[in-house]
Amino acid sequence: MTNHLTEDYLVEKPAITWFKEIGYSDIHGSKLIPDNGERESYRHCVLKKRFIEAIKRINPWITDTLAEEAYKKVIDFDHPDFVIKGKNFYELLTNGLRITVREGKEERTRIVKLIDFENIENNEFLVANQFKVEYQYEKGLYRIPDLVMFINGLPIAVFELKSFNAEETAKDAFLDHQRKIKDIPQLYLYSQIIVASDGYETKYGSPTSDWERFFVWEGISSDDDLKVVEIAEGFYKYLHNGKELTSLEVLIKGLFNKEHLLEFINDFIFYEKVGENYEKKIAAYHQFYAVKKAVERTLECVLKGTKPEERRIGVVWHTQGSGKSLTMLFYARKVLKLKELENPLLLFITDRKNLDEQLYSLFSQMPIAKQAESIKDLQETIKNMAGGIVFATIQKFGKAKAEEYPLLTERKNIIVIADEAHRSQYRELAQNLRKAIPNASFMGFTATPIELQDRDTYLVFGEPISIYTMDKALRHRVIVTIYYEARLVELHLTNEFIDEEFEEISESLEPELKENLKRKYARLESLILNPERIEKIAKDIVDHFNKRTQELEGKGMIVVISRKVAVELYNAIKKIPGAPSVEIIMSGNKQRDPEEFHPHIRNKDEMEQILSNFKDPEKDPKLVIVVDMLLTGFDVPALHTMYFDKPMKNHNLVQAIARVNRVFKDKPGGLIVDYIGIADDLRKSLSKYTLEAIKHILTDINQVINTLKENYDVVSSMFYGLDYKNWKFLKPEERAQLTVSAYNILKDDEQKQSFIKNYLALKKNYALASPHPETIKIKDDIRFFEMIKKMIVKYSIGTKREISRELEYEISQLISKSISAEEPVDILSLLKKDKPDISVLNEDFLSQITNLAQKNYTADLLMKLIKDELKVKFRINPIRYKSLYERLQKLIERYNVKIITTVDVINELIEIAKEIKKKLEEGKELDLTEEELAFYDMLLREGVFKNKEEIIYVAKEIKKQLGYFVKIVDWNKKESLRARIKVAIKEILAKVLEKRVEYEKINQITSEIYDHIETLYAA
Repeated sequence: MTNHLTEDYLVEKPAITWFKEIGYSDIHGSKLIPDNGERESYRHCVLKKRFIEAIKRINPWITDTLAEEAYKKVIDFDHPDFVIKGKNFYELLTNGLRITVREGKEERTRIVKLIDFENIENNEFLVANQFKVEYQYEKGLYRIPDLVMFINGLPIAVFELKSFNAEETAKDAFLDHQRKIKDIPQLYLYSQIIVASDGYETKYGSPTSDWERFFVWEGISSDDDLKVVEIAEGFYKYLHNGKELTSLEVLIKGLFNKEHLLEFINDFIFYEKVGENYEKKIAAYHQFYAVKKAVERTLECVLKGTKPEERRIGVVWHTQGSGKSLTMLFYARKVLKLKELENPLLLFITDRKNLDEQLYSLFSQMPIAKQAESIKDLQETIKNMAGGIVFATIQKFGKAKAEEYPLLTERKNIIVIADEAHRSQYRELAQNLRKAIPNASFMGFTATPIELQDRDTYLVFGEPISIYTMDKALRHRVIVTIYYEARLVELHLTNEFIDEEFEEISESLEPELKENLKRKYARLESLILNPERIEKIAKDIVDHFNKRTQELEGKGMIVVISRKVAVELYNAIKKIPGAPSVEIIMSGNKQRDPEEFHPHIRNKDEMEQILSNFKDPEKDPKLVIVVDMLLTGFDVPALHTMYFDKPMKNHNLVQAIARVNRVFKDKPGGLIVDYIGIADDLRKSLSKYTLEAIKHILTDINQVINTLKENYDVVSSMFYGLDYKNWKFLKPEERAQLTVSAYNILKDDEQKQSFIKNYLALKKNYALASPHPETIKIKDDIRFFEMIKKMIVKYSIGTKREISRELEYEISQLISKSISAEEPVDILSLLKKDKPDISVLNEDFLSQITNLAQKNYTADLLMKLIKDELKVKFRINPIRYKSLYERLQKLIERYNVKIITTVDVINELIEIAKEIKKKLEEGKELDLTEEELAFYDMLLREGVFKNKEEIIYVAKEIKKQLGYFVKIVDWNKKESLRARIKVAIKEILAKVLEKRVEYEKINQITSEIYDHIETLYAA
């Protein structure tokens, strides 16, 4: 087959087969049409007939009239906001819709279930390929998604697929979704999941997710039942019970398993209120499987546990930045629904007020969530609250005196969930809680690695339920790597704190310990407040951050030991010319605090506004100074640099530095800049963790520098013998010869791909390490290599797919404009500067190009130019140029597999260029423009005209009549204009053909001509 194994053959068909293997029915989209009674129109996306059949099956009491009413409610969402409409539909999907039923003289409300979540097989699961949907706001225009998955006639998931051997990647499939969401939002309104795949890489998200929030799915029945093998850098194969699966097959058989899918829809989608808006959040695979396992263990512990050790549910350890709070919410929602637990009470415990606030704010959309205000309030709640969710800090449990812990209840359906469960306070908590609620079950969540000798965590909460490690999260691009750099080493105060067990001053400390801790802090604070030290650090931060943000857009955070230090550092930064915008984020009281603190003490609204601005990449401040605030649970994805001048150790340090590991656009990593000496001895700063865990927590920036040098050596060695160092100072003609010579050195596709791969690695490490002196040394070389990369992307045809894949995660959005904006000057750009209209069909131009010494460049350039020329010509006149287009495709294939020499390729390309010119000349001989010639060729093959003069007349008349219509903006979107064009074509044909042909034939020719007109002139 000449069309190179299409998406349909390579990706759609296997996907449909996998759906059928898990019990889905399949149908071609061409059968799901209004004419077959499947739906009301092409604009409607709900399969009405199937929907009504399903709800009558699930709700046997419903009449035909009520079923029709239910259908109308499902298709009519009158709200201007796409997210709100999606939220409204999701509520109907999971909770059912309300319908008023008359019974005798009474009216009552009944719930119509749209999905039977209890009885899976009572639902219809259908997958359709090539499902045609009309634009929501424009008549006669259509989009055709590759696959749509329906439950009970509702389009629940949409797939965009690219074939293994196409030039496009999963990211291109995602971009296809983005275009279709604009044109056919009525389909995506119902879609809970959208999938983008190219066969190698498969990701899923929600219709409102950005690409960086699309996830991989790794698991069929569990999160640990696949063996993942890296086959090349960034590429993996999956083994399940010894059988190799593709990423798309894993997703279909894992997430789209009927039981899993219904569970996912019901329990793992959440609309979070953010300000005045909502954000749709859906679970990643590790969250889904962790919650499933936790729920199973919860049932076991609550229903069967008779001793404390049998009521330990376990620990969920999901690394920082992988969505722990959301996992807790999914768990809570699911557990509260369990009938077997008879309305359980969930008690969420944190050890910090700000964590308690953050967690409660996430859960506060649930009316059954309550925050305990005091010890007494907590005790009363536990005693009297039937079921629901309670939030409390560990300090609400007071001191460890037995008499303060009376028996509150002997209920068994109480579950205690501790956030950051590895902390030592929880050992004491467990003892106290065992006295107050002796039959409760215990569960822990943590985002930091369980500490080295910490068996107590498991003794209190049980064995691990699910582990999602940092290396997995990095592989899945859920987080980015954190690097550290020591600066101003002579100012480090390592010896002052490294052997001390500094922790936060906590409410739980005994007064004597608190005073001792304060004395230690005061001594250290006085050293930090040395004016000369403050000034040096302020200057270094300003210099470093300004240079860093020249190369990598983003935000920064400075962490200091006290509010006094924060104010002094702020004042020092503000005095420096060109300093970035900076604010202090701290709590305080204007009645009690010194006057110099007052400008930085804000009320609740002011604080919310400044935090909102800091989260926004486009707004000021660019830098904030903090003491304790924002170091846990506060996400600023654009934050890429943190400056530490505060002693921190172990889990406090691990939690704080994780602020920079959030994914944002193409952010390559986060950087920790150390001014106090945290990184001077990581074994002591992270003494409670294994060496393996430390390696994943922080990476020395010097490792990046070493890799940067290796990358640079590899890339620069590719151009050995070429003097490119002074490229900036060359005249345009000289620069053009230089870039073309550099391009020509990369002789084949393999070398070009190798250059792209190594250069992108160099570029990433350059961005990570900036503004290190080593990066400054090679900045101009990076700009030169960027030009060569752009030439390869522009001219290479053979390696298009491989290059697209390499470029998929290129740092391009955030990196310095001085690099990303560098456009190559090559011979073509110079020629076009003198003659903008120059064409590959011009003999002088062909002669100039073919006489170049750089034959590899010549071949690629000619191939690119001829392919572009033929693409345009083929679009205008497919009949005339089809054979040439196919000839070029075959030549490209032969060139790619090296069965033809570069010289032979150039010769054959010249022949193709001459053929194109010849075909154009034929049109000129007939006195026809290119568009008229296209109509001429179409009409010629019909065989209904007496002579070519008749055909020439009709072709010219059609073009003439079109002149007025196609100049009107959006003419093809106006039904009246489209009808008038068709009438005009029919009249021209009827006038010439008279009564020689049947009316049906004229209709057929009109239809073909009109379709071609839309291709030619529609925007």
